[in-house]
Amino acid sequence: MKFNSQVLRKAFHAFCFLLPLHTALAQPSYIKEDRDGDGVPDVRDKCPDTDKNLNGQEFKVELDGKTYFVKIANVKKNFEESRRKYLMDNSRLEKEKKVLLDKAGGKTHMDKLTEEERQRIADIDTIETKNRLKLSNLHYIATVQHNGKATPVEIEIGVDDFGCLPDRDGDSVPDIVDKCPDDPGKPYYNGCNDRDGDGVFDHEDACPDEPGLKELKGCPDKGTGDKDKDGTIDKDDLCPTVPGPKSNKGCPELVTEEQKRIIEMASRVLFEFGSAELRFESLAILDQLAQVINDVTRKHGKIKVRLEGHTDDVGSNENNLELSRNRAKSVREYLITKGIDPFSLSSTGYGEEKPITENATPEGRQKNRRVEIAITNQ
Repeated sequence: MKFNSQVLRKAFHAFCFLLPLHTALAQPSYIKEDRDGDGVPDVRDKCPDTDKNLNGQEFKVELDGKTYFVKIANVKKNFEESRRKYLMDNSRLEKEKKVLLDKAGGKTHMDKLTEEERQRIADIDTIETKNRLKLSNLHYIATVQHNGKATPVEIEIGVDDFGCLPDRDGDSVPDIVDKCPDDPGKPYYNGCNDRDGDGVFDHEDACPDEPGLKELKGCPDKGTGDKDKDGTIDKDDLCPTVPGPKSNKGCPELVTEEQKRIIEMASRVLFEFGSAELRFESLAILDQLAQVINDVTRKHGKIKVRLEGHTDDVGSNENNLELSRNRAKSVREYLITKGIDPFSLSSTGYGEEKPITENATPEGRQKNRRVEIAITNQ
């Protein structure tokens, strides 16, 4: 039986290349299952859904002093493609190095090469080492429009040996996408908090317990102006520069008469006495409200849904304020379970501050216990 020495030599070089790569990846060859593509096999991956937890989130990227936010998508595919890129790069470099070594007659005869050729071999070794390090660590390759050009950016993910992402404040939002990484927050607020539900995160809100305007750093407008002359003063107007009816917080109506009827019914959702727990009979109308929100979104694109809790005057103002906020949050959280985008929903509460009728009768108090709902263009 004859052996082809050239074939054997190629096989040997391939083995020498793959052996350190295998070591760098630190993954037994017989383990193939890795459903999130993070390089940690499922058999020891304590966080096997890294890709699902990152998809749809944003990375913060800084280039030449400029800040960009990159939307994350197809995480697993991106991981696999980045690995393939480094494997192919190392394969190409290995072939280039082999040509140079063959020319010299092997590593022991590198003195026959020019200084430039020897330097190139050293450069290849350095690049291959860096590529193997990248293969052993996760990198997400993103593209940003930087100075008018599509610029690829590598973002190191950095899962630990058990496939989990660092989360130093323990709020289940990984540090890499947590906009408040040292302050435990809510996943739907990107790891931050918004106690008053005004859309301004607490760490940026100068009035974190009082709903306000972004342009006023989260503080309310105390004036009585009405820029758009629609009868809703600016401090109560969700659209202060666009005329709209008071019934929709000063914003243009986006809903039909039938949808408006459902919204009005949903504003009278029932809670347990003195509690923010939704009563069973409220769920059917909230399901209809979720359908209205979905229908309006399909028709008008991105929208905002404002939920405001109100109470009667029974009990202390402080307790009523807290109760009204919690009731609005309960409605918000229920709508999220029905698939409504959390970032389209905001909630707050005013307690007994804004009654719509007298609190002197049971009927009046019942009308004042409500969650007002406004749907506006985003």
